Amino acid sequence: MKPLRVLLVSAAVVMVLAAAVLPVQAQWVMRDHRWPPRGPWNWALPRELPQLYREFNGIDFGHAHLAETLLRTQDLERVERARLDVLDFIFSAPSVPPDEEQVAPTLTRLVWEAQRTFNWAHGFHRSLYDLFASDAVHDKDGTYRRLLADYLEKAEAITSHPLDHHGKLWGFPESRSFQQKFAKFNTQIWAYHWLQAATYDVQLMGDAARQRELMPALISWYHGYLRQPPVEWQFMPLMAEGAPEFSGRFPEAARIFDNLHMLHDNIDDILSRPDLYPTLAAKREAILRILPIYLHRNHEPQERYAEYHAAAAGAAHGGHGGPGGPSGPRPPAARGVLQGKARTGSGTTPHPGTHGQR
Repeated sequence: MKPLRVLLVSAAVVMVLAAAVLPVQAQWVMRDHRWPPRGPWNWALPRELPQLYREFNGIDFGHAHLAETLLRTQDLERVERARLDVLDFIFSAPSVPPDEEQVAPTLTRLVWEAQRTFNWAHGFHRSLYDLFASDAVHDKDGTYRRLLADYLEKAEAITSHPLDHHGKLWGFPESRSFQQKFAKFNTQIWAYHWLQAATYDVQLMGDAARQRELMPALISWYHGYLRQPPVEWQFMPLMAEGAPEFSGRFPEAARIFDNLHMLHDNIDDILSRPDLYPTLAAKREAILRILPIYLHRNHEPQERYAEYHAAAAGAAHGGHGGPGGPSGPRPPAARGVLQGKARTGSGTTPHPGTHGQR
């Protein structure tokens, strides 16, 4: 009976600690884990493109570790140390995805609703990477449509409507706080988003063997961004910039991923403003006030957040460009990198790629 007694005591301690950490309204949230759709494409990415798979595992750690760090501190040196820890992890080429609940336990328990939304969107991302890496699936357009429909049926699905990122969704009191306080970490996060976008256009260039041939150049360029974050960027990379061919062929997914990345930015901004949101309860309330704007169920069949839609003229680019769009250098398309035509954020010199040190 002693082991059972120890187990029960340990469980009680965990429950007490969780209750002490979380606001009352955050303690009782239904949590679950569900498998994405199954098919011959499953796990094609780690089989066919293991180097890229390891890069994505590092990215998963990077988002979670950042959020947990911002919950604990706003100290410049400690946040910079966290950024360098993330780079160490990424360059270690992790062979398995990290458990984000272990990396960011406080944030995960605080806003499980947002974490569930991230989990499903990241799973949709991974399913598409698997699909385009798989030589076993010939009707990729048809399979894409089935995966998209399955995803959008989820209550937590991010909308495929183009939202006004640079306007309404970056017009909250805390907006741009993370970018202004922690510029290097901010553009390191944006570099993740660029790789996630540009990868799709490389995948559309051929079968798995062709992708293996091309992908190292893209990853090398990405590593250059990690070693020298492009702080000149004034706004997150968009799918249509890194992957214009994918965005034209699969616009719904492109818009979902732009919206996903913007939601990450919104949450990082909230966590960067303890003056506005000093308690865990206040942070939770702020995050859950923004989250519904992104959920597909709140745009179809009934439209509840029409004011957050991108203007029609900029819809293809998530509402960017033009007089109200971001200024300054923008990231290159994948094809430009592979053809040697891309430039650094300054637009004047070739990217360092794997040269130089962090």
